[in-house]
Amino acid sequence: MNPQFLKRFLIVLYAAGLLGMNLPETSALFTSLVPLTLWFTAFICVVYYPNPNKNSYILLFAIACVAWMVEVVGVKSGQIFGVYAYGKTLGFQVLRVPITIGLNWVILLIATNAVVAEWNVAGRIGQAALGAGLMTALDLLIEPVAMHFDFWQWSGNSVPVQNFGAWWLVSFFFHWVYNTSGLSTKSSLFRLIAVLQFCFFLGHWILLQIFS
Repeated sequence: MNPQFLKRFLIVLYAAGLLGMNLPETSALFTSLVPLTLWFTAFICVVYYPNPNKNSYILLFAIACVAWMVEVVGVKSGQIFGVYAYGKTLGFQVLRVPITIGLNWVILLIATNAVVAEWNVAGRIGQAALGAGLMTALDLLIEPVAMHFDFWQWSGNSVPVQNFGAWWLVSFFFHWVYNTSGLSTKSSLFRLIAVLQFCFFLGHWILLQIFS
């Protein structure tokens, strides 16, 4: 697929999702398509990965698995991110955690890392810290949207501060592993995915403020 066409398609896809999920007539349909959108975005990240090789794909798969396992422990114990439970929106679950959640961590990791790579931040620790900061900033936008569309729910309907600290620490670890393994790469496609993620959840947040 032509890269420029793919970028335009992703823009249309995320814009349609933003609008469709907030229109009463189409909300149920477009919300049900969220897992498919995650799978498609992850597929794009893999197929268009700039340095495709066996070791890269093994590591990305391992990160997805570790991220999913962290969520399993988090849901079961309530000690990592806080007390929360996943709803039905993100699709099929194993041990009460959607399998798409590991994909989501990898998508956000690849996308935010591509942004940091453009800024030429010195040192792997600095790059990991900044990448984790971007992912945590995005989580600030995700949380109210996630609860509204039943991605997950927090005990008491309140997001604990520890969630954001844990998000930063887990994200820092993944970014550090990603950079240390030589997977960090510049990519205009992945930067676009990062922008789309921020715009998608910011748009939802604005609409929720207006119409809720």
